[in-house]
Amino acid sequence: MKRNKYIIAILLCAASLTSCNDWLEQENLAGMSDEETYSTDAGINSLAANFYSRMKYWQDFATDNLSYDLSRWDESADNSQYWAFSNNVNYDYRAYYDYTLVRELNLHLRNLEQYSAGLVSDQNLQYYISEARVLRAFVYFRMVTQNGGVPLITEVTEYPDDPLTLAKPRDKESVIYDFIADEVDASLPGLEGAQSKTRITQGAALALKCRAMLYAGTLAYNWDKSASKNLNLASGATGIDASLAQGYLEECLDAVQALTDLGYTLYNKNSDYTQNYYEAFTASPADNPELIFCKAYDGVQVENYFTQWHIPRSQAAVDKSGAQANPVLNLVNDYELVEGHLHTDIDAYQGEEVVESVNDYTSTQSYNVYDNVGDIFAGRDPRLAATVILPGSSFRNLPVDLQAGLAIPDGNGGYLFQAAQTIAEVGSATYDGEVMTGVDGPLRTADGSSNWYISGTGFLLRKFVDSASGSELNGASSVPYPVFRYGEALLNGAEAAWYLAQLGVGSYNGQGTLDIALNYINQVRNRAGGPDFEISASELDFERIKNERRVELAFEDHRYYDMKRWRIADEEWHYEIDSPTATIFSLWPYKIHNPGGADDGKWIYRKMKTDNRTNNSTLSFDNTMYYNHYPIDDGNPYVEKNPNY
Repeated sequence: MKRNKYIIAILLCAASLTSCNDWLEQENLAGMSDEETYSTDAGINSLAANFYSRMKYWQDFATDNLSYDLSRWDESADNSQYWAFSNNVNYDYRAYYDYTLVRELNLHLRNLEQYSAGLVSDQNLQYYISEARVLRAFVYFRMVTQNGGVPLITEVTEYPDDPLTLAKPRDKESVIYDFIADEVDASLPGLEGAQSKTRITQGAALALKCRAMLYAGTLAYNWDKSASKNLNLASGATGIDASLAQGYLEECLDAVQALTDLGYTLYNKNSDYTQNYYEAFTASPADNPELIFCKAYDGVQVENYFTQWHIPRSQAAVDKSGAQANPVLNLVNDYELVEGHLHTDIDAYQGEEVVESVNDYTSTQSYNVYDNVGDIFAGRDPRLAATVILPGSSFRNLPVDLQAGLAIPDGNGGYLFQAAQTIAEVGSATYDGEVMTGVDGPLRTADGSSNWYISGTGFLLRKFVDSASGSELNGASSVPYPVFRYGEALLNGAEAAWYLAQLGVGSYNGQGTLDIALNYINQVRNRAGGPDFEISASELDFERIKNERRVELAFEDHRYYDMKRWRIADEEWHYEIDSPTATIFSLWPYKIHNPGGADDGKWIYRKMKTDNRTNNSTLSFDNTMYYNHYPIDDGNPYVEKNPNY
């Protein structure tokens, strides 16, 4: 195995194992025998680095698959028609079936037992074994969330002349989740004392268990709903029996408490709620008590292109970069008003809501008029401004100009809209001496030629975009990608406890289950907006839990899996042109140009469908997408198809 740039930069080793310098100065293992490789910490660490580099994260700040996945559903839209999606069902979306990695981890475990005993310290050996078991559990977690039950293989298999001798039926979906929990529990003693944010620790293992047990518990809780959608195979390869829900949900709560006992806390270092939440995702791993496990980047040996791809166009250092994922109005609407905890849509119109066309340059609609461009967002959950660059806001202390155009009163109560026609004109083309469209958009032309690297929705992304000077150039950002963080664990626990209460389990470990749920969710809300943002027991229902995950975990790759395990993705994302939940919306700000008029310089907003997607901006999810098309091309006679195929 040759040393490469990624292997060098797993970054922080477990403190109990070896110094960071030792980790960076690994020997080249090419040509070494297994006995030689497994005889030293350096050799074992090099192998481990390779395994980490192959762990699957669908959002990866170093590769250009990120905009695709960010823009696939209802959090954002991409700025280019290149990424537009049709309503054809993609049953291989995020397909994952990696038994090559499973086999190599099984072989790694066998070799550790066979070759390393007595040659590395017992403490280190137990860590390496535990680390490999948790990594293997993570691979199975990735496979079960995509495929349902898969064959559970934990021993090394040699390649026989007849591969059918290795054929094995799929295990039940519940068996795979049980395996994940059992592997974590068995590995915890060997992980004791390991301190790292980029390598498996007790915290990382428990966070995996916490998430996996919530997923399993949700599937069991929603057994009847799954049955109504024909998602439960009689074999148990998909679907988890309702009788198992309580056990999984309690294991989730156990994991949350264990993480708390280990000392993880929410990031709370800045008194400004908006800035504090932003920093929770840009602080260095060593300075972030909320971060449990991450994929880290140093911007040199391990490059991070997220900022280069998503920084406002006006601040991009590279031609044809920036603004590649544009948050959508659907998400923005879900950030509550702090006062009264009201969940109410952004109010652009007087009277009933209107959906306009980007191609209409005149309007007789009655708009709400705002003195300042940002007033329409006043009083919202501080996480909104920390996640999304809103009209009227700034980034790196520089203004971001998201003006779509000028609204010119026509004298009859309506407006004529003037806007730039090409991307070359934004920020410069004028009408009556006034700039029409801001340099950051939004802008849309009929042929789509002006769509690239500019906002198409009226919003830009702030979360994970690095404020450090120069980080927008050549992958130089060092912002980490959080695989597991304590805020997610608290929301996992809140949801699990709420389900238990609905199942009639009134208390757990001496506490009321609803009290547990309320406590966990209010910890997250308090960090977001202070004591006045906490909710009462009467406000706690599934819609509140669902929405809290929506806004707290935005752009962290939870939304797709949440909607699937809740068994509502086909309902909310089903392809219907007029569906309010499947249609993606934008909100464009227009500055009123009326010299001498009382409204001159004030602002109105227009709501419209986001037309950089095909099929009228409508999402498409049906019952075939809850589980991937199961890979059966290998001729395994025991493998059955997934539901609805």
